[in-house]
Amino acid sequence: MNTLHAAAHRTLALALLSAVAAGASAFAAEPERPELDPGMVAALERDLGMSQDQYLVTVETERLVPAVEASARQLYGDSFAGTWIEHDAAGNPRVVVGTAAQSAKRLPAVEGAETRQVTYSLYELDQAVNALDLSATSRVARRLDGVQSWGVDLPNNRVVVTLSPGAGNAESVLDFLARSDVDTGILHFEVSEQIPTTLINIYGGIRYNGCSIGFPVTRGATKGFVTAGHCGNVGTSVSINGTTVGSFQASNFPGSDAAWATVRQQDVLFGRVWQYSGSATTPVVGSSESAVGAAICRSGFRTGWRCGTITRTNVSVTYAQGTVNGLRESNACAGQGDSGGSWISSGGHGQGVTSGGALGSDGTNCGIAQNQRRTWYQRLTPMLSSYGVSLVTN
Repeated sequence: MNTLHAAAHRTLALALLSAVAAGASAFAAEPERPELDPGMVAALERDLGMSQDQYLVTVETERLVPAVEASARQLYGDSFAGTWIEHDAAGNPRVVVGTAAQSAKRLPAVEGAETRQVTYSLYELDQAVNALDLSATSRVARRLDGVQSWGVDLPNNRVVVTLSPGAGNAESVLDFLARSDVDTGILHFEVSEQIPTTLINIYGGIRYNGCSIGFPVTRGATKGFVTAGHCGNVGTSVSINGTTVGSFQASNFPGSDAAWATVRQQDVLFGRVWQYSGSATTPVVGSSESAVGAAICRSGFRTGWRCGTITRTNVSVTYAQGTVNGLRESNACAGQGDSGGSWISSGGHGQGVTSGGALGSDGTNCGIAQNQRRTWYQRLTPMLSSYGVSLVTN
C-alpha cells in the first residue's frame, strides 16, 4: 500500500497487532477470570499468534477500558482524544488515553492507563469526519469516484482518507476535500488497489439467502436477527437451508448498513456465534463495545471464523451504491457472502455485523497482508436501539 500526504509519499504505520504477553494482574480474583473458549483461543492463535495465557491478559486489559475512558473524559473534558489498546516491544498490552490539553503533563494521570499528549481532540477528529460526510452527501453526483473511505485513526491522532490509485489529483476528489473545508493537517492520505465492495453472498454467522446472520434478537414475542442492510430491502424473504422462515422488517443502506429480519416462532434462537469448526460456537454475553486495538473475531459462511484487531473507528466507506457512515474497521479477513455476519470481542461481547471490505481478485481479502487489510462492520449497539430489538445472550 502506498501513502500520500500532501505532495509527499510515505509508508503507512503498521496496524497494531493484538499479540499480548502473559502476566495477568496478580490482584484479579480467580472467579473474575474469563472461562476459556477453545474455539476463540484457537482462532486468535491462528490469526494473531496469541497463546492461551495471552488471551486471558487480552480480556483483562479490555475490561479496563470502560472505566479508564469514563475517568479520562471527566478529567480531560473537551480535550479528550480517545482511548485505545496498544502493545510494547515485548507484546505486553496497555491502555492508552489521548489528550489535546496543552497542560497535559501537569494533569494527574488516569489510573490504569498511559496518557499521551496529541494535537487533536476526539471531538475535532469526529467533526472532521462529519464534515467529510456532509461533503460527500451534498454532491450532485451520487458516487464519489476515487475516494474509498475516511475514518478516525486514534493511535496516530488523525483522519485517514483512502483513495484509489491515480485519484489524488482527480477533480472529484479535490472538490470533495474543498467542500468539506477540513484542515488538511488533520488528514492523512493512503492509496489502496483493493476497492471496497459489499460482501453479498439461529446462530450468529450462519448462512441465509446470500449473506450471513449477525446476531439473534427478539422484539417482544417476535423472533429474528440483525444483519447488513445491503443484504435485503423491507419485505425481502429470508431463506435458511431452502426454507422460507421470515422477512426483512427494516433495512437501511446506504447511509448505514443495518437491518433486522424475522424468523418463525418455532425456530430456536441461540445466543452464540458459529465458529465453522465442527459444531463449535462461542457464547454472546453482551454488547459492550471494545476499544481500538482490541482483539476481535468474526463469523460468516464464505471465510468462516476469522480474527484480527480493531484498527479504526467512525469510518465512512464509499461503495458503488453510496456512502456508509459510522463503521468500524478491522484487519480480520472476510469475503463475499460474509456480509451481515457476526463480529464479537474476545470477551464475548457482540460488536457488529459485516458491511464490506477492500477485496482481492478471489472475492476475499484473506490473501492480503494483514497490515494492509481493511474490513468494515456496522456497530451493533445503534442497531439494537434503532430497531427496538433485544440481543439474545447465552
